[in-house]
Amino acid sequence: MKRIITLFFALATISLSFAQTNANVKVKRSAKESPVKLGQTDVNIQPRSVDCIWESDFSDASDWTLDHDANDCSLDWEIGQGLECTGFYPINPIESANGSYAMVDSDAYGGEEGGTETEDSWMTMANAVDCSGYDNVIVEFDTWYRSWTSEKCWLVVSTDGTFPTDLTPDSESDPANGVYEIFPGISGDGGAEVANNPTTQRINISEAAGGQSQVWIRFNWTGTWGYAWFIDRVCVAEQPADDITLSYGVVSHNGTGEEYGRVPTSQIEDGVTCGAGVYNFGVNEQTNVNVTMDVVNSMDYPIITESFGESEMYGYDADGLLTEQTITGPVASDQNVYFEKMVAMSTTVPADTYTATFTASSDGDIDTGENFGDNSTVREFAITEDIYSTDGIDVYSNPSITRMGTGSFTDATDGFMMMSYYDVSSEMNVGGVRIYLDSYAYTSPLTVAGGEMVVAIRDTAAVNAETFDPSNTIATTDYYLVTGQDVDINGFITIPFDPVVTLSPDAYYISVEMYSNGDGTPIWILDDETVPQPGYLSMIYIPGDQVYSNGTAAAIRMLASDSPVYSIVEESIEFNIYPNPSNGMINIELNESGDFLIEVCDMLGKVVYQENTNSSTIINLEKLEKGVYFVNVSNDTATTNTKLIIE
Repeated sequence: MKRIITLFFALATISLSFAQTNANVKVKRSAKESPVKLGQTDVNIQPRSVDCIWESDFSDASDWTLDHDANDCSLDWEIGQGLECTGFYPINPIESANGSYAMVDSDAYGGEEGGTETEDSWMTMANAVDCSGYDNVIVEFDTWYRSWTSEKCWLVVSTDGTFPTDLTPDSESDPANGVYEIFPGISGDGGAEVANNPTTQRINISEAAGGQSQVWIRFNWTGTWGYAWFIDRVCVAEQPADDITLSYGVVSHNGTGEEYGRVPTSQIEDGVTCGAGVYNFGVNEQTNVNVTMDVVNSMDYPIITESFGESEMYGYDADGLLTEQTITGPVASDQNVYFEKMVAMSTTVPADTYTATFTASSDGDIDTGENFGDNSTVREFAITEDIYSTDGIDVYSNPSITRMGTGSFTDATDGFMMMSYYDVSSEMNVGGVRIYLDSYAYTSPLTVAGGEMVVAIRDTAAVNAETFDPSNTIATTDYYLVTGQDVDINGFITIPFDPVVTLSPDAYYISVEMYSNGDGTPIWILDDETVPQPGYLSMIYIPGDQVYSNGTAAAIRMLASDSPVYSIVEESIEFNIYPNPSNGMINIELNESGDFLIEVCDMLGKVVYQENTNSSTIINLEKLEKGVYFVNVSNDTATTNTKLIIE
């Protein structure tokens, strides 16, 4: 059985290899705009898990003092409402409950090509907090951060108001003197990000702050031309006595840490490898630590319940890698453990969309306890008959989606490639590939008709930085001309392999090569960033440059079929819908007579409105949440749909 390599704790040290060869690739610096949230537009901010001794939500900037090492740089943190990155490679801002937060924008400071200064910028509590009544003290805060290649982020504690001013990316953690590295598994790993926007981070500062009458904390950025770092909702609190947290859940059908949005039943052999990371954040060691996984289908009907105990519990070695053998409890304070087992799904679970809820507990932290609010997490996935996708668009209830295409990089307008990695465990016939354009999710798409693309299947051994040859393929489709219907109506393109390609068990890349007439007819493909993925799961190729890892899930889906899969062109029903976008009052103007069924579906395919009519009509959707919907108009012979935006 393949062992899962967890992404959360071992990201900085693992060596990821392909089934055929190691790929010699690196991350390419690229723009990251604010993601589209399909299915949910509200900011999802987790409630506090502790009672704060002191806290700041950045609505009052006087809580903090901002400064920098004048010998190194002139970059300062910023505090305010709705701050955004203004550099050449911006990342999206942190999602904030009140819109106020702090940001250090290293990208803007470095310019288009990057500076050479070792930036050293800090944000310090203006006044000390009294921790004399607390032996065990933590700092909890929300953060959003994307790493580049030469940087570290520090939390520094002082009990006399003085701080070190010489921290650099080469400095080391020193908790005895109040110096804590915040992202040891991410900082310096080009393109790596925290798991969610925002992610709640907690650091135990008891060694420096416990029992002290005056405590200051400082967030200290050090680096050379990074992206950006956001901070929100800072809380100094007493460390709970008994508090385990469930850090993340994994559903990986091949046991490698790759988490696909959709997996065909043919590719699930003995079952699905499921796992969960648990961390003891409490003061006390925890006994009888265990995890349960409850899986429900799309109708919320219970399908599977699995328990993970000590016989499935693993630890981590000094390099942050999982131990080969299971370990026994109790779990010490500040210790991470990982639970993993194979769960039978291939024959017992039919094609459908599923939600797995992982819940951790211990003798000291049970479901009736005051610290149980951070003991569960959810992972969504789909089992299909014929669709294999790294992305989970339309599977994940709250996806984070960006886009990438011919306009993402200089000199990438013609010949730019995006690739998705697929592990084929059982022989598979591939009849085509479906590619989702940005018009499927964005209200203002960048894709226009007129560009061309060609799809290929590639050996992973051939996808490397030094010797990549675009013509070295296993199979290639004909060139496809992007049409107005692809962009404005469907939002996706289906390109067949004719003849069908039979893939034996191994690993492959599906590549989409794009030509945009010098960006006169740009093509942009959706890129799913919801679930942290290994860096090799998606790749890009820039003509005249090289192959780079991307580490997301490009919406390039493999279609299993014994015959070529073509786009289906149906007889259409002519109708107009306006206004679009709308506040909810919609006019549907039918241009032909007859009996019609009008259905409005959300992004998950759920029908949220239905009406029969034989004439033009007005429908009221004001009670629906803001977001993207589809309006389907059908009769006995045809169905036509169009996208609707409610704002």
